Amino acid sequence: MSGELILLVEDDREISSLIELYLRKQGFNVVIAEAGEEALDQFEHSTPALILLDINLDGMNGFTVCKEIREVSNVPIVFISCNKDSDDIVEGLKLGADDYITKPFDPEVMVARVQANLRRAPIFRRGTTPVKKDEQRILSFDGLTVDLVNFQVHVNGIHVPLSAKEVQLLIFLARQPDQVFSLDELYQNIWGAESISDTRTVMVHISSLRKKLETPVAQFKYIHNIRGIGYKFNSYLPKS
Repeated sequence: MSGELILLVEDDREISSLIELYLRKQGFNVVIAEAGEEALDQFEHSTPALILLDINLDGMNGFTVCKEIREVSNVPIVFISCNKDSDDIVEGLKLGADDYITKPFDPEVMVARVQANLRRAPIFRRGTTPVKKDEQRILSFDGLTVDLVNFQVHVNGIHVPLSAKEVQLLIFLARQPDQVFSLDELYQNIWGAESISDTRTVMVHISSLRKKLETPVAQFKYIHNIRGIGYKFNSYLPKS
């Protein structure tokens, strides 16, 4: 990961300087934007491996920046929020953010979150494939196909656009049908971090994934919630 470029979007210079210091200590390159419009310009003229994005910015806020970037890229986006209990966190995840960090934060934990998100991003950003040895390129179920090379998902022949994290969650669950995974287990396997997870991150992504898969053309519920335990991919596919 050393040398990878992080785009930091933060209008508080003291905070941005602190974040930059810790990221550079770990070998990252950092480019800083203090406003939403500047962030989009920096994104267009560089190739960041990950974006740290403050929600509260003057002018164009972090939500709008995230939405604009998600229209053209699946680069990992980690929101920075000043309120642990704010609905802003859920809203940001729904817009396509991969994760979030709340202020005030431990700089070392922040670096760990960045590293964790980068570890899980390469299969979508660098052209490598998650296909396992002797595994077919297509996972196929009743009405559902998942292309493990092109990361394309179809329900009854209709393409379903998913975010990178949603595809990762679907592949992980579908490869192990009927096995129940807790929210913490899903976070550790998809986001690649331990003991720093927040279950809301997983819950929002799972909720979005289920809604996209269970469209009017879908005949089944593919992902089932085991109340109080976690989630599993159904092999028997009960009627929705």
